[in-house]
Amino acid sequence: MDTICHQLKSVLSLLKAGQQPESLVVGLSGGVDSVVLLHALVSVRHHASDNIKGLRAVYVNHGISANAMRWQTFCEQYCEQLDVPFYARSVQIVAGPRESLEAVARDARYKVLLEQAEQCSGALLTAHHQDDQLETVLLQLKRGAGPKGLSGMADIGKMRDITIARPLLRVSRQQIEQYAQRHGLCWVDDESNADEQYDRNFLRHKIVPLLKRRWPALAQTVSRSAQLCAEQQLLLDEVCDERLQSMTSVSFARISVKALKQTSQHWQSALLRRWLAKNRALMPSAQQLEQVMTMLHAKVDSQPLLKLGAGEIRRFKDELYYLDAACETIALAPQTLEAQTDLQLNALGITLRLNVKVQRAQPGDADASVPDTALTLLSQVNNTVVTPSLSTKIKPSGSAHSKPLKQWLKEWQVPPWQRSKILLLLSNNEPVALIRDGQVMALDNAGNVPATLRVKSINN
Repeated sequence: MDTICHQLKSVLSLLKAGQQPESLVVGLSGGVDSVVLLHALVSVRHHASDNIKGLRAVYVNHGISANAMRWQTFCEQYCEQLDVPFYARSVQIVAGPRESLEAVARDARYKVLLEQAEQCSGALLTAHHQDDQLETVLLQLKRGAGPKGLSGMADIGKMRDITIARPLLRVSRQQIEQYAQRHGLCWVDDESNADEQYDRNFLRHKIVPLLKRRWPALAQTVSRSAQLCAEQQLLLDEVCDERLQSMTSVSFARISVKALKQTSQHWQSALLRRWLAKNRALMPSAQQLEQVMTMLHAKVDSQPLLKLGAGEIRRFKDELYYLDAACETIALAPQTLEAQTDLQLNALGITLRLNVKVQRAQPGDADASVPDTALTLLSQVNNTVVTPSLSTKIKPSGSAHSKPLKQWLKEWQVPPWQRSKILLLLSNNEPVALIRDGQVMALDNAGNVPATLRVKSINN
């Protein structure tokens, strides 16, 4: 059996045994690598005992090259020949300050491909091969990467919860070109691949040929080293995950400073990186990680902050918090909350529903899983949602005393950056409920109108 088809069937068997995708999405650029991958997939489909279902090819048009539309047309015609559904998507590429056009284009391409795979409950297949792996490991060495970076690309992995497979990762570029020639395939050449201002192209055209001339099997041996690094990283991740169970919150949003300080500095570094990986955060540089380590020894009443890409790491009391996006103070104008009507608050990502006629949720109710909180109102109509002043006095139901909200928040250990997201429901200007973290807390008041309040995430 052809080496490429053999590798392809091996990876497809693993996909079938594990992830079981309903379809396969191939990233087709028109280059020899992706042309060969799609051809081999069709060949395997025709000869396999259980056919590959839901195969489709996607071309992402960056519009960077003047030849982009010609390449798109080539890919479309090629898919017609192979009887494979073809999809083309255009993206606009704009590189900001200190951003690589190459990296921005890659991110945009993956975003489209992953969206396509998600829409059809499929796995994404790319045509990365052994020589690509060599270049990736060399680039990671240049960046000073550790075992995770030196693991390179995985045969089968995950990206944004979508399975991504690279069936040609153990196949050389030479074997791919030989396959194309043997089957009389045509392909297109992207002129940007010859531009040596890009690091990968510089390695491909200047450095790798010299290395392979000296050590012909270098791509194969580096691939093996990458696999060993990946295995070591998996073992480290397993141990870190066990330790993190007792150090973090259920959602991994918080990690205990005290627990981290009881470990060695090397373990602190490993655990913090794994914690950030669990939060899908941008991996910190060595300097940034050192700053995080410094946060462990900050004064308890201090509130250090480190920005990490679009997110940030903060400390409050004895915990580090990872936040997906930088915190913004939300100033919500007073909103009238009418009974039996949804009030959507986009700034907070929630919808409020006030029911004055209390009814039990029925089994078929789409919102039955979202709990209602019973409370009492002073009026059926004069009800308002506001961002409360910290000096507002409230008395949670069952509490012995009324205290300013600021004191309650301190007692509940609510981080300062979460306080602007707290809402207060007023009925005839008297506090009747507090809304925090999607939860409703009923407050003692002089009302006699029974009601319920429900909070739903807009994403639900």
